[in-house]
Amino acid sequence: MKSELKTKSFVVAPVLLLILLVLLAGCNSDLTGTGGTPPTEAASTVSPSPSTSPSLSPSASPGCINALQTDTLLDYGYNHPAEVVCVEGTIVRTYYASTSNGKPAFLNFHDPYEGWLMALIWGSDRENFPDNPEDYYLNKLVRVTGTVEIYKGSPEIILRQPSQIEIVDDFESASFDDTVLVTRVIDGDTIEIEGGETIRYIGIDTPETVHPEKPVEYFGKEASEKNRELVEGRIVRLEKDIQNKDAYGRLLRYVWLGDTMVNVELVRLGYAYSYSFPPNVTYQELILQAEQEARQNERGLWAAGPE
Repeated sequence: MKSELKTKSFVVAPVLLLILLVLLAGCNSDLTGTGGTPPTEAASTVSPSPSTSPSLSPSASPGCINALQTDTLLDYGYNHPAEVVCVEGTIVRTYYASTSNGKPAFLNFHDPYEGWLMALIWGSDRENFPDNPEDYYLNKLVRVTGTVEIYKGSPEIILRQPSQIEIVDDFESASFDDTVLVTRVIDGDTIEIEGGETIRYIGIDTPETVHPEKPVEYFGKEASEKNRELVEGRIVRLEKDIQNKDAYGRLLRYVWLGDTMVNVELVRLGYAYSYSFPPNVTYQELILQAEQEARQNERGLWAAGPE
C-alpha cells in the first residue's frame, strides 16, 4: 500500500508543477499585453510602409477630435491602434517628398509639424486623390477618418482613399468671417475692426488697462502695445467657436495673422494668460501649451517682477 502511494505521488507532483507553470505564463502574458506600458521605442522608429498599414474598420467613431489634441490622439495610437477615429482641423503645411522612398505627401495640422498630427498619402495611393493633394488640401478645414499610428512619437493617419478626407462644407460661413481690417487696439485682448464691431480674443486674458472699475494692472500696458504691434492697421482672419458673443455684446473670435493665431502668440510671448471659458475651448490645449512654454522660459508676465 505504501509503495502504491509513493508511486502515485511521483506521478501527481510533476503534473501539478506543470499546471502551475502554465498559469504563471498566462499571467505574464496578460501583464505585457496592450494594457501595459506602450512600446514607445518600437513604435517610434519606423514609419509604416504602404504594405504594412492596417486596413480600415468599416465604421468610425461618432464624434470628431480636434486635430491639435495631441495627447488624445497619442492615447488612441498607443492604446487603441485598431480603432477608427474622426479628426477635424485645418491643413496649414504640406510637403510632397517626390524623391523619397514611397513618395509620401504630408498634410500637417500644425507648423512646426514636429510632435503634432499629420495625415500621410503614400505615392502608391496618390492617384486615388485629387491632383496634387498637397496643394488641393492646403489651408482647408478637413475631416479625416482613420486609425492613429505613431511615428517618432507623433500621431499620424494614413490616407488610402479620398473618402477618408473630407473638406468641411461651408467652411467660410461656418468657422470664419471674411478677412477684416483692425482699426484700433483697445487693450491686450480686445480690438475694434472696420465697421465698428469689437472683438474679444477667445481663450486668453491680459492684465487690465481700460476697465472702468479696475486700475491699470501690472504688464497691462506692455500687453496692449504688443497686441497693437501685431495687428493694428493689418488685415486679419477671424475664426468663430461655439458661442458668438459675450455678455457685453463683443464678438468672440480667434484672430489669425497669416498662419499665426494672435491669441496663442500673445500667451506664448508672455503677454497673456490662458483663460478657458466653455463652450469655446477648441484650442484650449494649444493655448495651455503656449502658457507652459512662456512660464518655463520666464517670458513677460512670468519674468521676475511684481506678482
